[in-house]
Amino acid sequence: MTEPRRIPLIIVGVGNVGRAFLAQLTQTRDALAQRYGVELSPVALADSRATLCDAEGLSAQAVRAAADLKVGGRSLAEAPGAQPGLAARELVEWAARAGLERAIVVDTTATDGMEPALQRALALGYGVVLANKRPLAGPWEGAQGFFESPRVRFEATVGAGLPVINTLRYLVDTGDEIARIEGALSGTLGYLCSRLEDGEPFSLAVGMARSKGYTEPDPRDDLSGMDVARKALILSRLAGWPMELEQIRVEPLYPGEMAALSVDEFMAQLPRLDSDFAAYMGALAGVPRYLAEIGPQGGVVALRMVGERLAAQLRGTQNQVSFSTRRYDEHPLTLLGPGAGMEITAAAVLQDCMQLARACT
Repeated sequence: MTEPRRIPLIIVGVGNVGRAFLAQLTQTRDALAQRYGVELSPVALADSRATLCDAEGLSAQAVRAAADLKVGGRSLAEAPGAQPGLAARELVEWAARAGLERAIVVDTTATDGMEPALQRALALGYGVVLANKRPLAGPWEGAQGFFESPRVRFEATVGAGLPVINTLRYLVDTGDEIARIEGALSGTLGYLCSRLEDGEPFSLAVGMARSKGYTEPDPRDDLSGMDVARKALILSRLAGWPMELEQIRVEPLYPGEMAALSVDEFMAQLPRLDSDFAAYMGALAGVPRYLAEIGPQGGVVALRMVGERLAAQLRGTQNQVSFSTRRYDEHPLTLLGPGAGMEITAAAVLQDCMQLARACT
């Protein structure tokens, strides 16, 4: 039997999604090697403080131990053989010096500044898999190369495990014309809207979402709408509309004067918004949903009261995306399902890695 082709993986970010990806990779590695003749082999893991590297491939035991450390909220710095943290660009250069070919750089961070490392990886002939939206949502001049390269995959950036990106690629690649994209693109804000629909005050709904870990530590990272705007921008660019973030109007779920408060102060002042949300919902028919609406000239991301639309049926962290196109005109092509969760997001990352790896064989 032919030995499987080894594809080195450089994994930057071992947080919730990163460690779930490592667990899934460990569980499926042998089966995927047997099925496709490809072995995904982690050669480097990096968090913000430390790096584990082995050009011959980190052992399954080392990968499991690293994932266990991260589950406990600890750093890779505590792992045997860990080195001081290397910047992502340095990791890519290390891989090149080690003679690694056809590697894949996996970015499961949520940080700015990854572009130089990713661009260098592509220049070396490596693949790139993104759960990080920021490289795709920066200025078009810098992001364009990621959309045009056949060695970049980013299914996990929109809709978690829903095949939103692959579906849009299919429409564009087969010559369909996209007219409009609409959707509920945030599991966190979907949960919040469900609580509001059930009559819970806004401040209590936000507090509950934060206690469950659905929001970022600073809930304004979600309530600002910028995460949804980045997803909308990614979809617009993939649809063939190379717009900038400024062309998407974003309506936050809190007033601007609350932006400068500390997190504790912000949470303490949230109850003063309860009456405003109650009045808004009482004045309009329907149920609250935080929606993105995008067309060729721009878009808007905002809270809407919806009635007959499919979005009204969503509950909890469900996402929904509808594509109105030349072919899907009267009845838009719609995807609906879970739009949050580290397991389904990690599965999208794993599938992207396999697609790139199989393309290398």
